[in-house]
Amino acid sequence: MRFRGQFRYAVDHKGRIAVPAAFRRALETANQRTLVLTKGYDGEIEVHPVEEWESFEEKTLLVIPRYKRETRRFMRRRAASAAEVDMDSQGRIMLPRHLAEYAQIEGEAVITGAISHFEIWNPSAFARFEEESETNQENDSENLEKYLHEGRSE
Repeated sequence: MRFRGQFRYAVDHKGRIAVPAAFRRALETANQRTLVLTKGYDGEIEVHPVEEWESFEEKTLLVIPRYKRETRRFMRRRAASAAEVDMDSQGRIMLPRHLAEYAQIEGEAVITGAISHFEIWNPSAFARFEEESETNQENDSENLEKYLHEGRSE
């Protein structure tokens, strides 16, 4: 299951947003209607298929040492903000209030693919991210090699 692309959707007065059709198809093919939403690293909401999130918990959150302050902070931030939601029959999800407030989502949002998961952004915040990304594209690309050896850390 891979999530790619960029979409703009309305958020209704109840805090519901549609999952893009391509993402819904991928989720339904994998029999994944339950999603885990949590705070992202850049002010966005991360949306993970429940199986992908549980794999992250197993490989990262349950492995990191609990006696170190920085790992406790990391684990608590990721787990405490996490919320399970189910897609409704119309392919919408409810944005938990604490996450909508964190990401400043109201009225409209940008949904972006992030390969293993997707993200929900405030449109202005995403525009700032895109601008920063364009500005740093060459430097980021040149430095990519050093991260390929580390592997993916969630």
